[in-house]
Amino acid sequence: MNIETFIKLLDTYNLPWLILAIITWLTIYFSCSLQQFFHALPVGFWTMVIGGMLESFFIEHKFWVDRFIMIHIGELDLFVLIGPFFAVGLVLIRFLPKGRWKKHLIVLTFAALSTAIELIAIKLKFLEYHPEKWGVLYSFVAYSLALMSALGFYYVYYSKDTYKYP
Repeated sequence: MNIETFIKLLDTYNLPWLILAIITWLTIYFSCSLQQFFHALPVGFWTMVIGGMLESFFIEHKFWVDRFIMIHIGELDLFVLIGPFFAVGLVLIRFLPKGRWKKHLIVLTFAALSTAIELIAIKLKFLEYHPEKWGVLYSFVAYSLALMSALGFYYVYYSKDTYKYP
């Protein structure tokens, strides 16, 4: 089966985002114990909400166009939200290293991975940038900032230290 046949199959049955969601959930299934899953669950919801808000903004302002939407949530596909957006936050926390620079490096790695998935979606024509408004570097920066906000949420959510006012 060549790439054109594969794209036609996905197009016919409107499947690309569903398949991506299945792949990301398989990644979660094989990389997280139930305890790790529930520990990182709030961050998964955070990245799902933040990713959905950013994606909605970018689509609304015509930075890019999503195609092959099965279940609409506004201009988004449900499977984009519960798939890669949810999984990136959960897996980020699952593999979060101890050192400060290592944390920064993993955020950049996950941002690069997310950008690579986006480039594959563009190559397969599931997503289209409007080049005068958006580019790959913008995606990388947006993913990096969103994942940094996920780390901030994680540390605020799980912080047991309370500040004592004098």
